[in-house]
Amino acid sequence: MDWDAITQWALAAFSLLGLCLMLLTGLLRQLPELIRAMQEARQAMRGQSHNNNDN
Repeated sequence: MDWDAITQWALAAFSLLGLCLMLLTGLLRQLPELIRAMQEARQAMRGQSHNNNDN
């Protein structure tokens, strides 16, 4: 293995690591909104099921 191949492997590894970190950061930023949407959907389903049982 020559230095060019080692350099390319290192660049590829750090690029992959950077991509994974960016994806994780984006997910963590959207997580509170996702949790809130899930809670609202759960409340809407509970409200809908209570309304169906009342009729």
